Amino acid sequence: MQRKVPPLAPALPVEPTGPVEPTTLTTPVEPVETRRVRPLLALVLAAALVLGLLTPGVAVAAGPAVLLTGFEHEADLAGVTLADPDHDRAVRTTAFASEGGAALQFEMAGTADSAVFPRVWLAEGTTLAEHDWSARTYLQIGVANIAPTPTTLYIVIRDTTGRYLQRELAGSAYGYRVFQIRTADITAAGVDLDHLRHIQVSSARSAQPRTLMVDNVRLSDTAINETAEREAVVPDLVELVDVPAALDAIDAELAKGQAMLGSEDSPSYAPMKARLDALVDRSAAVRGSLATIDTVAELDELLVTLPELAAKPARLLQILALRQGQPTGMFGLDSADSMSLVYPKDLTWPSTGTKPVLELARGETEHVQTVVVPYGVELTDVSARVIAVRGPQGDAVPEETLSATVAPIGSLFTTPSAAYGRPTYTGWTPDPIRDDLTQVDVPAGDVQPYLISVGSGADAVPGTYQVDVVVQAEGQPAQRLRVTVKVWPVTLQDRPELRTAFQFTPWLVYDLYGITDPQQQSAMRLKYWDFLAEHKIQPDQIYTTAFDPADPGPGELRPQPVEDIVLIKERYGLTQFTAMYLWSGLLDPDEPDTWDAQIDTWISQLEVAMAEYEKAGVADKAVVYGFDESTGPMLQAAKYTFGRIKERFPELPIMTTLRDDTFGERTGLTEVVDIWVPWIEGYRKEVAEAARAEGERIWWYHAISTNHPQPNWFNGYPPIDARMLMGPMSHQANVEGILYYATNRWPLGDRGDQLLVDDGILSAWNPATYFGTAGDGSIFYPGPDGPMSSLRLENVRDGLEDYNLMQELKRALAAHPDAPRGLVKRGEQALGARDIVTDSRHFTEDPTQYRAWRREVARTIGLLQKF
Repeated sequence: MQRKVPPLAPALPVEPTGPVEPTTLTTPVEPVETRRVRPLLALVLAAALVLGLLTPGVAVAAGPAVLLTGFEHEADLAGVTLADPDHDRAVRTTAFASEGGAALQFEMAGTADSAVFPRVWLAEGTTLAEHDWSARTYLQIGVANIAPTPTTLYIVIRDTTGRYLQRELAGSAYGYRVFQIRTADITAAGVDLDHLRHIQVSSARSAQPRTLMVDNVRLSDTAINETAEREAVVPDLVELVDVPAALDAIDAELAKGQAMLGSEDSPSYAPMKARLDALVDRSAAVRGSLATIDTVAELDELLVTLPELAAKPARLLQILALRQGQPTGMFGLDSADSMSLVYPKDLTWPSTGTKPVLELARGETEHVQTVVVPYGVELTDVSARVIAVRGPQGDAVPEETLSATVAPIGSLFTTPSAAYGRPTYTGWTPDPIRDDLTQVDVPAGDVQPYLISVGSGADAVPGTYQVDVVVQAEGQPAQRLRVTVKVWPVTLQDRPELRTAFQFTPWLVYDLYGITDPQQQSAMRLKYWDFLAEHKIQPDQIYTTAFDPADPGPGELRPQPVEDIVLIKERYGLTQFTAMYLWSGLLDPDEPDTWDAQIDTWISQLEVAMAEYEKAGVADKAVVYGFDESTGPMLQAAKYTFGRIKERFPELPIMTTLRDDTFGERTGLTEVVDIWVPWIEGYRKEVAEAARAEGERIWWYHAISTNHPQPNWFNGYPPIDARMLMGPMSHQANVEGILYYATNRWPLGDRGDQLLVDDGILSAWNPATYFGTAGDGSIFYPGPDGPMSSLRLENVRDGLEDYNLMQELKRALAAHPDAPRGLVKRGEQALGARDIVTDSRHFTEDPTQYRAWRREVARTIGLLQKF
């Protein structure tokens, strides 16, 4: 049966792979005649999220040149065209100039709503003066990134037939670059220099507004002097950063701090005043240096100093406010939601107050953070422990009813990669749960988060419980935090109802621990399997190889051993397992006559394995997974391969991440694929529902290409993203499962001298895993003796439990059709979760909103149970 597939919705590209036609022919531009355009102060303060900005040198023309445009006159804007005039604009400005006295200011709105890649066209004969390009050696174009975050700058030269040449450069924050492109290279790309259409200038859209300055578009026979040209525009860039306004805001905040210091008799008065005075002095020093900044190195130093300094007053005020409520001793205790990040340095923490409340179902685990806050002094030998767990009647309760633990959250030095797609802090970022450390030291300027985990037994009596945690430091009076725990009259199933297919690679673990003995390897693998199952993830290997799944080699792929699958079934329960991975790299798309030999090998391997699975009673849980993210000519290879597998094993489901967002309708794969796993970007619910109606199953997956505004679990992303993805977002999308390519991508060669997370609370373990992106393919850590959890992984499990909570509401609605219409409507609204998520691009990152939705789900279940 043919499914009717709706037309493809436009996707928001991450970066251009080539030029794209304008959606409008022209758009008016506005002249800006003021010499200095001050950017929004918010842009400067937003830079507090990005420490350690890139500082590459740039470019300049030092020889005879023909100026195509310098935007000196309003008439020079004729022909300027925007791809998205509803969100972007282009104006002439005198606030920046690399030559003459003006430039083109290209302003890109910070929005997730535009599906149009932001770009501006400069057309020959209108914007650009006509000239014989072939008579010159170079085309040179100056572009400045006037934003507090780095980006990638793109130039595309296109002719009237559509042929083009594209080049890109890294654009640092408030950095100036010059594209230098040989005209011979343009011709070699097939571009007709006699029939040029336009030059395109572009940069990826971000969550925050971004401005590019474009100037000095010229042809030259002389190569540029990169250093000299960037040095020449430093004064303009300093003006555009608008440092005085940022310093004024800093000084105003510090003045508030002076008023909050309180009595000089307080033991913490002197150290807190010293910290405040140091910031006042530092602000004055920056202000005094502005007149002397005229080199790239000095500008780069300013761009590091200013966001660091801008972040500190808010943090200091937060500490002073906590101190007012907890004046005893030299530290205080606050709390924060487990769906947020408490950075040890620089930034404020998202406080939830000194009297935190947790709510959870029976059979569920929930978390809250307590934050240890020094009052201007170093704390040594800090420890935290649970001292009491009391029930609704005030009496102690057994662990099987309500259990509680507390452990420090460690931090890893994280440098966000380009894959993040959002402003993200560079520096010490919290994540590993350091249950291996009983005591830590906290420097005077830091704060230290601890994770309090509370688990409710399936038979717990609903009601209000109390968990008391005491924190001690050497030479200081102990401080106590009480967590109020409310247990709902709702019981969750123990195993997750959302299926997972997450790759765990044992050999990477053995390498890090230096384990060569087979028995010791099996014991360590079992530790990690138990750990995964504890976090609601069924152990699996979607890449069925004992070696590197990224490059397994022809002889290394083999079905999973039957004894492993039986052990998983007996120990954790079995919903699905990957019997065999079909690596597309073993088939040459241009040599179809050679495919059968490899397919015969796969079938022979499967025949042996399936017979063993059948005998052990697990064959009905087996699937074949293959052709990972294949596209183009490999689609036909996949179709042929899957067809042959189906001929031999008609009941064996085939799962794939093939790039076919129509789920086989346009590729003829509908009859040979049973489980489609599109990337989140390509998932369209209406198409998925049509496929489900035909008996196909639809999962989804995310990877390094899934970036803001979509959810991911990179280090430094809000942990709520992981919880949202695994819970309400997946339930709303109606997917049956989630696939993830790696949970422990820890190649030995990438780890340097720190192989395990077994050092200090600020660990030297390198979090960068895949192409420098921290956390991609790595959602927990190798601890001293086995697996170590992470704040991200705890949110993955919490999301899976939220999915189960939604399933309880779904069953309650089905079981009580005679409930009042208003209550049914209320339940349907809570089940839809649209108050917190609309789709994979639109969802809340506010933990308060998320927990309010959870509370509504639980309350509605309780009300329905009365009917």
